[in-house]
Amino acid sequence: MSVSQLQILSEFSSSIAATFKTYPILSLLLSILYFIFSYTFGVHIKEWVKERRKKSIEKKEKLKLLANANKLRKNQSGKAFSFGKVSTSVYVLDYNQQGYSKNFLISELVDDNEKIPDEYQEQFNDKLKFWQLKKDNGEIFEGAKKVSVKKVQINESPIGEEKRFRIGLDNSKGYVHQRAATSVFLDLDCNLRNNIISEPHSTMEPFFSNSFGILIGIITGDDQLVFIKRGSSTAVNENKIICGAVEGMIDKDIINGKLNPIVAASRALSEEFGINLDNEELSSIKIVSCIFNCDYHEWNLVGYVDLRKFGNKYLSSVLYDYNSTAKARDSWEVNELMFLDFKPRIIAGYLLSHESEVVNYSKVTAIFTLLSAYENRAEIAKAFDADINLTI
Repeated sequence: MSVSQLQILSEFSSSIAATFKTYPILSLLLSILYFIFSYTFGVHIKEWVKERRKKSIEKKEKLKLLANANKLRKNQSGKAFSFGKVSTSVYVLDYNQQGYSKNFLISELVDDNEKIPDEYQEQFNDKLKFWQLKKDNGEIFEGAKKVSVKKVQINESPIGEEKRFRIGLDNSKGYVHQRAATSVFLDLDCNLRNNIISEPHSTMEPFFSNSFGILIGIITGDDQLVFIKRGSSTAVNENKIICGAVEGMIDKDIINGKLNPIVAASRALSEEFGINLDNEELSSIKIVSCIFNCDYHEWNLVGYVDLRKFGNKYLSSVLYDYNSTAKARDSWEVNELMFLDFKPRIIAGYLLSHESEVVNYSKVTAIFTLLSAYENRAEIAKAFDADINLTI
């Protein structure tokens, strides 16, 4: 401040002081008004400023978390699955948050008649005898005739349009064949297995691919996400935790030459949980992803069903009653039925605290259900500490 400015300020201050001396009543009145203002309107103004500053900080933090969530969501396609602190042995071919349209899956039947690769023939014969004996002893069962994926092609789509999948399907050679082929795969040298699963849609070995499943997260009418702990007598994933319904697609799901995954999802919901959706309710099933289970060389679609829109029709208590009274056709597979509040903090805590018990693809199912059906993605990112790990 210059000398002249200081002089002007000094003269102004002297003038104010002289005025107050000349008019003491005015000075007293102004002091009273200042006191009243400070402890009434002044307090409100200070609180308003603090609140504005707090909201500004919260908005910046929310935008940061939302950016992280969006980055994580977009980066799921074509990668090994990882979201925040959760990662697992699943390759995500594609993820669509809004859910795919009705015609996203282009399927065609191929008469593969595949020959067992020479390098696996001897091992396969031994495994086949082992699993055939289990079938003969009543330890495993063939079940319905399944379909298997023999080739997968991603149709590149224009910007802004969803991807489409062209899948070559063949009738599975049966459950015994599937278990024998999978056993051979599990016994492979680690480096050879890694080569086969590195880019599954192009590096897969059709001989090991003997199923095509669908995984459905279930949000009940009272806002609960369903988990089950499988029994010890199940053939696969015994005593493990599953998110929602799991179903292998069968030949009856092929209608007019085209595979309809919604039919398979609807069957799983009905048989396992007693959720018998009406025709007009089937639209509540959304398919959001296509994944490859690297542990077992298996392809799956991932989706969810949001039952909150149907009021009290599909409450968790209804599902519990259906299962506990053995009305469910597959209730013998369920050791424990669990319902968790459909909140990111609760789901994240459960997945992280039961990491070794939750099946790999069920981690994906639970998180994709959250990302697709929960309204606040920033809250999801925060719950999983997603801003800590942005590399996928």
